[in-house]
Amino acid sequence: MKMIELFSSRLDFIFFFCILNACLALLEISFFSRFTNRPLKWYHYSSYVFAIYSLAVIEMNLHASFPMATIWELSTLFFFGYLVLKCPPTLSAITAILAISIMQVLNGIFQSLLSIVFTILLPYTVAIVMISALLVMVAVLFSYRLVLKWLDGRKVLMLRYVLILLLPVLFVLLVTQYVFMAYGNTVEVNSAGVRLLPDINDWAMLVIQIAAYFCLFAVLFAYKKLSEGFELQMRNALLEQQIHIQTDSIKEMQMRYKQTRAFRHDINNHWTVLGGFLKAGENQKALEYLNKLTMISDQLSFPCQTGNAMLDVLLTNKLGLARQEGIKVDCTVKIPEGDSIDDMDLCVVFSNAVDNAMNACSNMKGANQYLTLSALQKSDFFMIEIENSRSDDIVPSKGSGIGLENIKAVAEKYHGTVCIEKSQQMFRLNILFIIPLQSGNI
Repeated sequence: MKMIELFSSRLDFIFFFCILNACLALLEISFFSRFTNRPLKWYHYSSYVFAIYSLAVIEMNLHASFPMATIWELSTLFFFGYLVLKCPPTLSAITAILAISIMQVLNGIFQSLLSIVFTILLPYTVAIVMISALLVMVAVLFSYRLVLKWLDGRKVLMLRYVLILLLPVLFVLLVTQYVFMAYGNTVEVNSAGVRLLPDINDWAMLVIQIAAYFCLFAVLFAYKKLSEGFELQMRNALLEQQIHIQTDSIKEMQMRYKQTRAFRHDINNHWTVLGGFLKAGENQKALEYLNKLTMISDQLSFPCQTGNAMLDVLLTNKLGLARQEGIKVDCTVKIPEGDSIDDMDLCVVFSNAVDNAMNACSNMKGANQYLTLSALQKSDFFMIEIENSRSDDIVPSKGSGIGLENIKAVAEKYHGTVCIEKSQQMFRLNILFIIPLQSGNI
């Protein structure tokens, strides 16, 4: 059977198969791209439209049921996002289910409206169906834009609490499948214009579909509020951490001010002693005394020079405490110049990582305690590596999990990643930032 024979006229084939399928496919893939922050090229659009055309031909020739057709369409969008656009599988699945659910709910609403209109206004007209199809596309576009506005920047939280969003949306999708199965593919009317099939209550189906639509967006709105509350909680935790960092910095600066003041007060006495050694020809004693003065002056400067003033203060304070606890410290951190990485993000990463490392080291008794920090920029990539000693016998301290979550949140902000390696006596944390890609504040 030729494709065009499945439609009542060539105009129906052009509009319902060619134009309508292409427009809906473009809406789906555009929503997928913006929701997942994956850029699209022209060949992405054309290949997905071709995939939808092929799927439609298969469905019509095999007379696929509505649930089966929905599964095929979900699978097509999921694998296109996962394999072609390289999205994480969880995010790709959520986006595909959300896109198809919205589209099918709106199709169901307008199908119920069409059935009511056809019962009142006979005979059946193609013009009404075309108008309905255009209204569906407008409604889908509006709904997609609303979802993008509500959930903008909240996909990280979505991956953590996927079941909160996924289960209700799947339920709405099942409701739409029931409605489509109830209507079927055939409409029969008698000579008087009374519909014989499908034998269902159009008004009841319309109410169910409208309720499903509002339930879907009620779930999304509740999820939006939940994510806002979580973001506020995280922001408060970061502010508390910032206050703690500033308090430590003030104490550090006060201590260094006192040391500098004492050194300046005694500097003339030091020069007198040094001059006396030189006049007496005791050059070796003068050299030893000069070395001691050099050591004292070195203590007045920041021992960790990263290229970032705020991070210098933070690491100087924390690594100083680590040395006092007998931990061997090695710091070779170099921060990229400019404003490519936010100062607060750097402090969040290093503060949490060093605190967790110090806790792991300080809990070890009579062992080789060490803490190594290194950071380097290569092209557009900024890599941080923090390694410390540990013991399997030590239970992680309370709060270390939260600190690691904060680090992961900062890495995801720069579209980077966090990798953890550990053994019985070692823990290594690798953090990667992609500097040009920054998705906004966390």
